Amino acid sequence: MDSSPSSQEVDPAYLPPGTRVGPWCVRGWGGRGAYGTVYRVEREGHEQDGSFALKLAHFSRDPRFTREVELLSRIQHPHVPRLKDHGVWHHRSGAFPYVVMEWIEGTPLYEWAEGHDLTGRQALRVLAQMARALEATHAAGAVHRDVKGDNILVRLADAHPFLTDFGAGHFRGAATLTSRLLPPGTAAYRSPEAWAFVHAFARHPTVHYPASACDDLFALGVTAYRLVTRLYPPPTHPQERDAEVWREGGPGPHAPRLLNSQVGPELDALILRLLSIAPVERFNGQAREAAEALEQAERSAGPEADLPLFPREASSATAARAASPRPAASEPPPAPRPARSAGPAPMRARAPAAAPARVRRVVLAACVVLLAALAGMSSHQGPQEAQLLRATDACEGGSAAVGDSGLDFPIAMLSTELPDTCMPVVGLRMPDGPFPGQRTPPCSKGGEEEIRGGCWYGLRNLAPPCKDDAYEWQGACYLPSYPPRRRSTSGSP
Repeated sequence: MDSSPSSQEVDPAYLPPGTRVGPWCVRGWGGRGAYGTVYRVEREGHEQDGSFALKLAHFSRDPRFTREVELLSRIQHPHVPRLKDHGVWHHRSGAFPYVVMEWIEGTPLYEWAEGHDLTGRQALRVLAQMARALEATHAAGAVHRDVKGDNILVRLADAHPFLTDFGAGHFRGAATLTSRLLPPGTAAYRSPEAWAFVHAFARHPTVHYPASACDDLFALGVTAYRLVTRLYPPPTHPQERDAEVWREGGPGPHAPRLLNSQVGPELDALILRLLSIAPVERFNGQAREAAEALEQAERSAGPEADLPLFPREASSATAARAASPRPAASEPPPAPRPARSAGPAPMRARAPAAAPARVRRVVLAACVVLLAALAGMSSHQGPQEAQLLRATDACEGGSAAVGDSGLDFPIAMLSTELPDTCMPVVGLRMPDGPFPGQRTPPCSKGGEEEIRGGCWYGLRNLAPPCKDDAYEWQGACYLPSYPPRRRSTSGSP
């Protein structure tokens, strides 16, 4: 504990050089996000060991840092920054946790690519290495949940990439730190099934979307698409323009080769596979399979793969288009960083961007869309649902760390376990018992039927396979019956 007067007076978000944080001495600044600031530090008495990245919380006793420490301690991989130390910095305004990691002299992926005449072979190599980092993450029972170009730092000395900023990550058994329907993440990189989940369960009081390895692989696909075309694929958010390409049976995004003819056919096909609409088609949710496919493509690619993806003599029209990503899906600008250097991604602010809609793939058989279909909103979003979507985006406009902003009503986590597989594109099967809060017999409200201890509405105009939110039972489709919600009539105390 450093109790010197000078250290007790400084703002934890703006530590000047020379400030001590435990045994670490601040030497420079790395970047600032909504929940923490990254500093370049050296260990006092061990300056010969070089620089490290210290991320200090903005909020006293922030539990996000405990979870990040636990997650990083589970992952040992050459493409993930090594955890060096962690502790608590005692300040007059509270106890601020910190985590110390390997310092990376590098730049974010997209910035690095634009300055190094990226070739197709290099793109395949970097993507394969990131898939290997995800393989190690998933093997630890975790998901990253915020894979994107700005969270991939490429070391300047040898082009060695690192997957950084695990502040949004989650692992089996970890405490739930947010009440939002969707977990932290950057909207432009969200999978179609994540936004389908929002559409299907917007009014459910207890459900929380369980991000899976398939979500990480989709985000890697968006990163790859942006890397080789300098454009984002169409947004997956259901309310954004062109989002219809992500609907079940839709065409998906344009092939990268149509936007950049320098992209080779193998790289093109692998990117489209990562961006498959059906989660299981993304290498069955196995990052190892994705890495092996990318590595094989790198080895077998011909000499054309060594040509720049963006020749300097490209037409001015192409250059202008490439320099202007889709505004709706643009990634937030990186936080300021020292010239030509960066630590592990400093939890930069994320802008509300685009994301997706598909309403057939739903995990957690204990969840269901409630009053939406009963109110005649089976395929269109009503004002309350649209408000929820906007609120979710707004809550996720902070940093890559787990947000602590809530929605207008509480949504508790139904399960803390991560799904073992990607969410299948199948109809919903009738659960063994009623859902929490569902009506139970006697069932008499407007044609309710009693099924397995709960009251259900039969959808007489639908037959299996049941679409969207309906559950199948004995050759018919049903929706559960819930009592109406009433506003509180009590006044302020």
